[in-house]
Amino acid sequence: MHTSSYMVQTLIKLLEGKSLSHVSTAKNSNQYFANIKKQGIELVEISKKNTSNKGSHLERSLAQNIDNIQRAKGYLNQLQYKQDKIA
Repeated sequence: MHTSSYMVQTLIKLLEGKSLSHVSTAKNSNQYFANIKKQGIELVEISKKNTSNKGSHLERSLAQNIDNIQRAKGYLNQLQYKQDKIA
C-alpha cells in the first residue's frame, strides 16, 4: 500500500468521527498525523493511559468545526486525485 493510501484511509476514518491512536500496519503512525496537521487540519489529541503498562498514548480525532472539516475533505480529495493518477 502506498503512503498516500494510509493517509487516505486515516482521513476517511477521522472524517467519519472515529478516534485513532495509530494507523494500522503503518511503520510510523505519528508521521501521518503530523502530515495532516501540516495541512492546517486541527486534530484533538487526548492522552490515554495504556491498559497493558504504565505508559500512555495519544488518541486523535478531527476537530469538529466547519472550516476544519472542509480542509480535511479538500486534502482527502487532493490525495485521492493523486492516487487515481498513479493507478
